[in-house]
Amino acid sequence: MIAAPAGGDASAAAKRARRRPFRQRLANALTGYAFTGPAIILMFLLVVIPVGYTIYLSLFDTSLTKPVPLFFGLKGFQKLFKTPIALMVIRNSLLWTVLVAFFQFALGLATALVLNRTFRFRWLARSLIIIPWVIPGVVAGMVWRLFYDAQFGFLNSALTRLGFGNLHIDWLGLPGLAMASVVVAAIWKGFGFSMLMYLAALQGVPKSLYESAEIDGAGTLQRFLYITLPSIASVIRTTLLLTSIWTFNYFEIIYVMTGGGPIRSTHIAPTYIYELAFTNFNFGNASRFAVLSFLLVSVLSIQYIRIIFKREKL
Repeated sequence: MIAAPAGGDASAAAKRARRRPFRQRLANALTGYAFTGPAIILMFLLVVIPVGYTIYLSLFDTSLTKPVPLFFGLKGFQKLFKTPIALMVIRNSLLWTVLVAFFQFALGLATALVLNRTFRFRWLARSLIIIPWVIPGVVAGMVWRLFYDAQFGFLNSALTRLGFGNLHIDWLGLPGLAMASVVVAAIWKGFGFSMLMYLAALQGVPKSLYESAEIDGAGTLQRFLYITLPSIASVIRTTLLLTSIWTFNYFEIIYVMTGGGPIRSTHIAPTYIYELAFTNFNFGNASRFAVLSFLLVSVLSIQYIRIIFKREKL
């Protein structure tokens, strides 16, 4: 017969049992910090410190011509918003973002609906449409700049051959046409991503829903409105938010094609910030505009995060 352990031995065994989970939790926590620590430090160095320093600079009148920065506080933002160029840049940024994101959505969805059907060389069509999206922005900007060139551009040459020689236009040199020209280039550059997302979502819609709707007499438009759109609505929202954030921050294609001209008519927030900081060396105004851009993009980013969390809960 085995004797029961003494009272002291029982209490020591209980203490050891309680310590073991704590040690295990501590080891797991240290392991997690060891793996995530380098990424957190890198994020702090590359994101948190630059953003904090930009916010700090936005409160001062800082430039190379003023060795001693003057503290402006929030008055610097009021002064910046009173300048016509700042208001024009904000308007251009919003117009640029809305137009590019909307037409990338419309063109991407229409192309995805076509490519979701079965036809010969569908694989080739899918591959060709993705090419503009994977091309670097600088290369795409140079291609479209040559395409729009007033003297040797393909567009004016094609118009001349078709008998419209009187429409020989400087597409990137006229303030009224320059923004429309870069918007077309940006739509061409990015709609392949939207197409890819929508095509993947369409292939996940059960075919039985379409078969049942067709038996009930639903037409093509009705099937699109009541089956296709509701089934891929979450993907549409996510893709629209992503393309809006990327478009608002897009820099390369406008900088390469127009540099913000002519007469600053194509300036958006990133190109104007670049001009303020690295051409005019006005770091205070550049920081203030960067803070404003950061706040606008944060609103879109928060909406994107909310959508992701809702999808994870489902």
